[in-house]
Amino acid sequence: MSTTGRPEPGMRRLTLDLPAELVEWVWGFAEISHRSVEDVVRPLIEEEKARVEAGWDPGPGTDGPGPA
Repeated sequence: MSTTGRPEPGMRRLTLDLPAELVEWVWGFAEISHRSVEDVVRPLIEEEKARVEAGWDPGPGTDGPGPA
């Protein structure tokens, strides 16, 4: 994120409503690991995205993805 508080070009901001306990855990983990919340959460989302995409394959005769 830029110093103006606006996302960098090509980036979008995401706001989530999560249980307070989970948010506190993520903030605490980021703090003790000397990282930002974004640096903690981004690799988790990217890993899940790769895992999901690896399990999906365009089905024969379809216009889009389907379960592998």
